[in-house]
Amino acid sequence: MSFVGRLDQFQLADLLQIVASNQKTGKLNLARSDTEGIIVFRDGQIVYASSSAVRETLGHLLLCAGLISQDKLVEALEIQHSEENEKRLGTILVEAGHVTTADLEGVLRQQLDKVLGEFLSWNQGFFKFESVELIDHGEVGIDTGDFLLAQGVSPAEVLEELEARLDAVDDTERDDPHRRSGTQRLVGLKALMEEIRSPEFTGEVTSTLIEFGKKVFERGVLFILSQGNFASMGHFGFPDGEGPERGRLKLPKSQPSILSEAAESRAPRRGKLERLEWNLYLVSRLGGIQPSESAALPLIVNGETMMVLYGDNVGKDAPIDKLDDLEVLLLQVGLAMEKQLLEKRIEQFEKLRRS
Repeated sequence: MSFVGRLDQFQLADLLQIVASNQKTGKLNLARSDTEGIIVFRDGQIVYASSSAVRETLGHLLLCAGLISQDKLVEALEIQHSEENEKRLGTILVEAGHVTTADLEGVLRQQLDKVLGEFLSWNQGFFKFESVELIDHGEVGIDTGDFLLAQGVSPAEVLEELEARLDAVDDTERDDPHRRSGTQRLVGLKALMEEIRSPEFTGEVTSTLIEFGKKVFERGVLFILSQGNFASMGHFGFPDGEGPERGRLKLPKSQPSILSEAAESRAPRRGKLERLEWNLYLVSRLGGIQPSESAALPLIVNGETMMVLYGDNVGKDAPIDKLDDLEVLLLQVGLAMEKQLLEKRIEQFEKLRRS
């Protein structure tokens, strides 16, 4: 996998999402007129990021954090330069007992967040992603200095951390009216998820999935997951006036059914309906005719099931076909909604930075 482009045409947040979703391993090179940088991924997780605009050594960061003394740092640097096989400064400090692994990872994570925060503010420049073979742990075969995170961090987690820090700023400003007016709070992921569940946002999604579902199923119902229930959003394949009205057909997520199985596993479920209480209830509400084959496909947004499309072949003995195409569509819709979430969060972050 390799691709290049311009950041004014393709946002960095989208690039991070693509690499993370596909669990790719490689390096993303970034460049603009005054700055260049790199982000290294292992299986979709960010393990390293550097920018020519952010130049701080690990030793300096540890000193500033009060985690080591100047004498301990000099001692570790002397060991590093005397070793025949080059060893990372952080490794030397941990082995000598001067810092803990947790302290070191904390400093590395702070540096990573700082660099990525700077990259996310770019609205122009160029990018190039290249697949690179990396071993499962340790060195990555790329000049990463001392700033390599052993476990890595997901792009979504970076934004969560950013939000938490901004929340802390917001809490401080509640007690300081002189600072409050110039700052806008970054809306949390939970609030944004509720926003994309709104009728205005889901209307286009509903019509798209129903139109495509008509090509695969004889009849079907699109359910949205809200407040612990699957609630009907739209339907197709029913005689006029006989389909379930919006919000009138509900099944509990906590009870076994083909819908809950798809939602919990976050994977399609297909076959003859099991004789479970809520499967029988679903069939009865859809007209009482038992189909020979049914399917339920989840729509996943940020790792969470947001909708489930149910369909069956009622009235026909032929097996359901073209499910693969429908799965691809649901994946594309989910990624588009994730992109919308990221854009909203970055937009709010940029407003906060400018204020």
